Amino acid sequence: MMQQRRDYFDALDWVAHLATEVPSQCLGLPTPCDDFDVRSLLGHLIGTARRGLATAQGNPTRGIPHVVTDVPDAELAAAYAQLAVSLQESWSLLTAADEVVAPWGPGTAVAAARGFTVETITHGWDLAVAVGQPSEAPNGIAERCLSYAATVIPDRLRGSMYDAPVVGVSTSSPTEKLAHLLGHRRARR
Repeated sequence: MMQQRRDYFDALDWVAHLATEVPSQCLGLPTPCDDFDVRSLLGHLIGTARRGLATAQGNPTRGIPHVVTDVPDAELAAAYAQLAVSLQESWSLLTAADEVVAPWGPGTAVAAARGFTVETITHGWDLAVAVGQPSEAPNGIAERCLSYAATVIPDRLRGSMYDAPVVGVSTSSPTEKLAHLLGHRRARR
């Protein structure tokens, strides 16, 4: 759990940093995720973080919106950064074998942390690509995510939470490979 927790925390910190670098004039730009422009992607990242926090604290996630819209544009980055701190505090209290209920169902804390890490890294890549920031996740996180991503993205979630994998596009970037696994690609629009 130590490495997985570290990966999740590093992913949160990476996205928090990316969010602080988003110019306000970029909030309406499209992203590699068809459903989101930059503003709604940040709202989705906040929603995902709120669900991650609720999961760690043993609270239901059902009522947490998929895309948070109650945070003013000027506060999106700060809201995410504060959630990242709270997430790290709450997830630090869990052991790998602790049972939790993630948005996709019950399981161990380590399995849930893997799911949230994959989601965070993938949408971090979306954000970075959309606004022209460096898009490779730090510290080898994406490589580790690739080693287990297929187990945390079951086929039953394809078409509802995740798109079909991108095929026929070559990349040497582990982070982009992870994004492709979740159906995200550059220049979709």
